[in-house]
Amino acid sequence: MQSLSIVVPAYNESARLPATLDRLLAWLDARRFQFAEILVVDDGSRDSTAAFVEEFSQKHSCVRLLRNPGNRGKGYAVRHGMSKA
Repeated sequence: MQSLSIVVPAYNESARLPATLDRLLAWLDARRFQFAEILVVDDGSRDSTAAFVEEFSQKHSCVRLLRNPGNRGKGYAVRHGMSKA
Protein backbone atom coordinates (compact mmCIF):
# COMPACT_ATOMS: atom_id res chain seq x y z
CA MET A 1 0.00 0.00 0.00
CA GLN A 2 1.06 3.55 -0.66
CA SER A 3 0.49 6.93 0.92
CA LEU A 4 -0.33 10.19 -0.83
CA SER A 5 -0.46 13.87 0.08
CA ILE A 6 -2.21 16.29 -2.27
CA VAL A 7 -1.43 19.99 -1.84
CA VAL A 8 -4.07 22.44 -3.07
CA PRO A 9 -2.94 26.09 -3.01
CA ALA A 10 -6.00 28.33 -2.68
CA TYR A 11 -6.55 32.07 -2.92
CA ASN A 12 -10.17 33.27 -3.01
CA GLU A 13 -11.37 29.86 -4.24
CA SER A 14 -14.61 29.47 -2.28
CA ALA A 15 -16.64 29.19 -5.50
CA ARG A 16 -14.48 26.49 -7.14
CA LEU A 17 -13.15 24.59 -4.13
CA PRO A 18 -16.27 22.51 -3.30
CA ALA A 19 -16.31 20.80 -6.70
CA THR A 20 -12.52 20.37 -6.66
CA LEU A 21 -12.51 18.69 -3.26
CA ASP A 22 -15.45 16.46 -4.20
CA ARG A 23 -13.57 15.29 -7.33
CA LEU A 24 -10.37 14.69 -5.35
CA LEU A 25 -12.24 12.66 -2.73
CA ALA A 26 -13.92 10.57 -5.42
CA TRP A 27 -10.53 9.93 -7.03
CA LEU A 28 -9.04 8.89 -3.69
CA ASP A 29 -12.01 6.61 -2.93
CA ALA A 30 -11.41 4.76 -6.20
CA ARG A 31 -7.85 3.91 -5.15
CA ARG A 32 -6.44 2.09 -2.17
CA PHE A 33 -3.97 4.18 -0.25
CA GLN A 34 -2.77 3.22 3.18
CA PHE A 35 -2.76 6.93 3.98
CA ALA A 36 -4.07 9.86 1.94
CA GLU A 37 -4.51 13.51 2.81
CA ILE A 38 -5.57 16.68 1.05
CA LEU A 39 -3.84 19.80 2.34
CA VAL A 40 -5.61 23.00 1.32
CA VAL A 41 -3.24 25.93 1.82
CA ASP A 42 -5.16 29.19 2.18
CA ASP A 43 -2.92 31.97 0.85
CA GLY A 44 -4.58 34.87 2.65
CA SER A 45 -7.97 34.63 0.95
CA ARG A 46 -10.43 37.45 1.50
CA ASP A 47 -13.48 35.32 0.78
CA SER A 48 -14.88 32.33 2.68
CA THR A 49 -12.27 29.83 1.45
CA ALA A 50 -10.85 29.08 4.91
CA ALA A 51 -14.28 28.84 6.55
CA PHE A 52 -15.46 26.43 3.85
CA VAL A 53 -12.40 24.18 4.26
CA GLU A 54 -12.75 24.16 8.05
CA GLU A 55 -16.38 23.03 7.75
CA PHE A 56 -15.59 20.53 4.98
CA SER A 57 -12.77 19.00 7.03
CA GLN A 58 -15.20 18.26 9.87
CA LYS A 59 -16.95 15.80 7.53
CA HIS A 60 -13.84 14.53 5.75
CA SER A 61 -10.95 13.76 8.08
CA CYS A 62 -8.41 13.47 5.27
CA VAL A 63 -8.81 17.19 4.44
CA ARG A 64 -6.71 19.66 6.40
CA LEU A 65 -6.51 23.46 6.25
CA LEU A 66 -3.17 25.25 6.43
CA ARG A 67 -2.99 29.03 6.47
CA ASN A 68 -0.27 31.26 5.13
CA PRO A 69 0.49 34.51 6.97
CA GLY A 70 -1.09 36.69 4.29
CA ASN A 71 -0.91 36.43 0.52
CA ARG A 72 2.55 35.07 -0.27
CA GLY A 73 1.92 33.57 -3.71
CA LYS A 74 1.36 30.15 -5.18
CA GLY A 75 4.97 28.97 -4.84
CA TYR A 76 5.03 29.80 -1.13
CA ALA A 77 1.68 28.04 -0.65
CA VAL A 78 2.92 24.89 -2.38
CA ARG A 79 6.17 24.87 -0.36
CA HIS A 80 4.21 25.38 2.87
CA GLY A 81 1.93 22.47 2.01
CA MET A 82 4.81 20.21 1.03
CA SER A 83 6.63 20.96 4.28
CA LYS A 84 3.57 19.79 6.25
CA ALA A 85 2.82 16.75 4.08
